[in-house]
Amino acid sequence: MKLTCLGGFGEQGRSALLIEGKSRFLVDYGVKKTIGEGFIGEAPLPISVVPDFIIVTHAHQDHVAMLPLLVERGMEVPIYATEATKDFSIDYCKSWYKNYDSYEMVPPYSLKSIEKLEKLFVTKPYFEEFDAGKGTLVTFLPSGHLIGSAIVYIKDEMTIAHFGDTNFNDPINPEPYLDFTAEVGVINGSYGDKVMQHEKLEEDFIEHVMAGKNDILIPAAALGRGQEVCLLLLKYIKEINKKIYISKSIIENAKQILKFPNYIKSTAVQELNAFVNSPYFHVLEENRIEELVKEGVIFIAPDAMLSSGLALKIFNIIKDDPTNVVVLSGYLAPGTLGRKINEHKISVNAKVYMCELKAHTDLADNELIIRKNLSSAKLILIHHGEEPKSSELAERLKSEFALDIRVPKIGEEIIL
Repeated sequence: MKLTCLGGFGEQGRSALLIEGKSRFLVDYGVKKTIGEGFIGEAPLPISVVPDFIIVTHAHQDHVAMLPLLVERGMEVPIYATEATKDFSIDYCKSWYKNYDSYEMVPPYSLKSIEKLEKLFVTKPYFEEFDAGKGTLVTFLPSGHLIGSAIVYIKDEMTIAHFGDTNFNDPINPEPYLDFTAEVGVINGSYGDKVMQHEKLEEDFIEHVMAGKNDILIPAAALGRGQEVCLLLLKYIKEINKKIYISKSIIENAKQILKFPNYIKSTAVQELNAFVNSPYFHVLEENRIEELVKEGVIFIAPDAMLSSGLALKIFNIIKDDPTNVVVLSGYLAPGTLGRKINEHKISVNAKVYMCELKAHTDLADNELIIRKNLSSAKLILIHHGEEPKSSELAERLKSEFALDIRVPKIGEEIIL
């Protein structure tokens, strides 16, 4: 069996892994949301062979946004995912396509390729083993990260567990399913060797939001983090003495999530309905931003990295007032405005706080996964973590477990 690391190793973004055993297939093909001179986003390394099929772990752009590029290159093969992942993947590919327009750049693929992509998806539920092709058996298991997100359990020449993006204690998504073992594991290195204290992180986030005296901007992804932030604010709504305005995409995605009740926690159904019907949240009309800024309100809008979209427009209006606050809550890709501000490469008068909310596995979670699923694994790869975080995690885990744990380089081929 051969594994080729096409993207997402030693970095966060453009996740892509080519596996060749009984069959030849890809797991994910996303974008790295970097921004540089004359370009936005980096694709995984190209492949010269046509895979038998593609597996998608979940719908975030760093895992799916370059799938239309494969279609553009003539690779029209079955794409396996959960039903929820299919629906949101198409939406996210269209959203990424629009990004090129906002930067006045030519997209690497056409809208027609996105239309073709939608027809290639074959949806499968959690816990149902299926033959994806040539005897490769695949099962999607809950990963706890995003609506429809999956740990991919593969039976080929060896058993493989690709954990995609996995998270514990997510307010919306069910807990990861860990009742299996595998010979090869691919785990997440987003936080390196740190333990992320979930409750403390939420407390810090709320503290900074409530301390804001004037306008508060919370950049957040339209799917996942956007709903999470709104549910968190809803818990403290009586203490928050401000009107809250959110992008239409956040509330529309919440309604879309509710169409898949079997993919989320039963408690989340009630909480999301409470959010959607809450009188405290108002849909933000873009032509009212300057008027609302004078009132001192809370804005929640994409893009989470302040690289484009409604959040960037609001930021440019409020950034010069020292009584305003920006609360960043997640990963910031190189070259994005959020990253530059957080690294103090750009200074603004508004107060900017990084209050990262947990969305992936941390050290304690990865230790649990190894004990439960990979204690006898022949190989464990760490992906989805910038260096040196991935290497720090690998070294820490190798000191605890007598296992082959690696951070491969982009383009590296591993023979098993």
